[in-house]
Amino acid sequence: MKKNYPVLFVDDKDINNHLTKAVIDIEELPIQPIIHTSPLEALEELSSISDFPTHIFVDVNMPELDGVAFVKKFEESFPEKDTRIYFLSAALSDDVSKKIEGLKSVHGYYEKPFSFEIAQQVFDLDGNEEE
Repeated sequence: MKKNYPVLFVDDKDINNHLTKAVIDIEELPIQPIIHTSPLEALEELSSISDFPTHIFVDVNMPELDGVAFVKKFEESFPEKDTRIYFLSAALSDDVSKKIEGLKSVHGYYEKPFSFEIAQQVFDLDGNEEE
């Protein structure tokens, strides 16, 4: 399978990023992963990246900048981009659910860890990318 989706993963925990990379490699998913533990560094890199991500998976709870704040900064910095953002987190509180409602780039929420099943739902693995 040819890797063709540039996808940004932002999670402050290295173990989660290693698991994500392992799933991509083992399942031979059509994903070119861009992995960051720092949401601020991820936003900075997006300003100069040539192959802009089609999708972003971001953790909700991070100490430096939480997922909701990351998405708000992303939308302010890149309003012309049609990137689909998904939250990947262990738990989603009602408070966070309310904040997500107003974010136009957010297309869903999945529980950690990233998996083949999540990839099937989000990407065009069977011919129908999620709308």
